[in-house]
Amino acid sequence: MAQALHRLYQRFKQMRGRRIFIVPTRFGFMYAGFILLILLGAINYSNSLGHVLAFLLASLGQIAMLHSYRNISKIELLQANSKPVFCGQDVNFTLVIENQSQSNHYHIEISSRQKTPRSWNPFRRLAGYLHPQQLAHTKPQQTARFSYALPSKTRGKQSLGRIRIASQFPMGLYSTWSYFPNDYTAIIYPKPEGTLPLPDATEQGQKLNTQQQQGMDDFSGFNRYRTGDPIHAIAWKAMARDDVLRTKQFSNLQGGRLMLNWQDVSQIKDVEARLSQMCKWVLQAESSGMSYGLALPNNIIHFGHGESHRHRCLTALALYE
Repeated sequence: MAQALHRLYQRFKQMRGRRIFIVPTRFGFMYAGFILLILLGAINYSNSLGHVLAFLLASLGQIAMLHSYRNISKIELLQANSKPVFCGQDVNFTLVIENQSQSNHYHIEISSRQKTPRSWNPFRRLAGYLHPQQLAHTKPQQTARFSYALPSKTRGKQSLGRIRIASQFPMGLYSTWSYFPNDYTAIIYPKPEGTLPLPDATEQGQKLNTQQQQGMDDFSGFNRYRTGDPIHAIAWKAMARDDVLRTKQFSNLQGGRLMLNWQDVSQIKDVEARLSQMCKWVLQAESSGMSYGLALPNNIIHFGHGESHRHRCLTALALYE
């Protein structure tokens, strides 16, 4: 019975649509007061033109209310994604916003609020939406990508927060808004800073002489085909030019191997400072071209190199607890 009632409630919510809130702005209250003064003057002096003007302005305000509602009623937040950043940098969330109506929408304000403790005061729930940014225009039946920037203060996962879209279009008489709860997050790496030098790989007995070995990373040229060479390495396009059978050769640059240990920063007392120092070491090891790994008390990442390995190491530092 409870499941049937829940499904019925969900269907009712879909039919009802998203909640849209609308209240007059300060200018809207002034507009209403101005109409009231005109109406009182028209009644006092039995002025028919005054009545016409008052009712005309009131009708205009009612039409503005309808268009204010329609300006955001068909706006939907489809998804949001972001790239990892270092602590202190702005997180740029790419919001995919869809206009499901047949008309253009203008002057949409987008803001967000991070999770805060619930309060008995209903007016506090309306406050706390920060970093407002303007989406000038959305075309009918199309999606728009909007870059929404939030400052990052601490490492780890940063939530996009509850999104609010608002508008005072077309006349500024009404403030209209709606909410989009979501669970989108971004990874915030530790801030790369510290004074300790990068550990020497020779101290671990793991340093290899820099040498160029055959691999499958970077294209380095052609060699004549020899018996036993893999078929997938044959350069068929080059063979079509001069009927000479060749194979593609690839190379990768292999440097030293370095394991970055948590014990290497034991002289640093603050945990966040330790993570910042190891973050700096990861970037230095990546730029030097060596194979490196990461050993944390709760996680061990084996030797590797490249963008994906760098992201894996920095993410482990960001989520360290």
